[in-house]
Amino acid sequence: PSRLTLDDLSLHPHPGQLAANDIGRVKIRTAEPLPVDSYADSRRTGSFILIDPSDGTTLTAGMVGESFAAPEPVKDESDDDGWDF
Repeated sequence: PSRLTLDDLSLHPHPGQLAANDIGRVKIRTAEPLPVDSYADSRRTGSFILIDPSDGTTLTAGMVGESFAAPEPVKDESDDDGWDF
């Protein structure tokens, strides 16, 4: 995790916790895999909000980056006939 300081755009590793309106990089672990894309690939499926189930308030919003659970693409060597699609 890290926190971005907007004054000089510096990153501060291990900030302890983020306060309201802070911008940071965090890892989120979910009980089930989520069908998400990287925000760089798709703004629609690469962004999210977390909602408190007890009262429906928005807890945070975010953009998806790397996922440790995402499988690496498998290249099928038998299908490499020189075509580039």
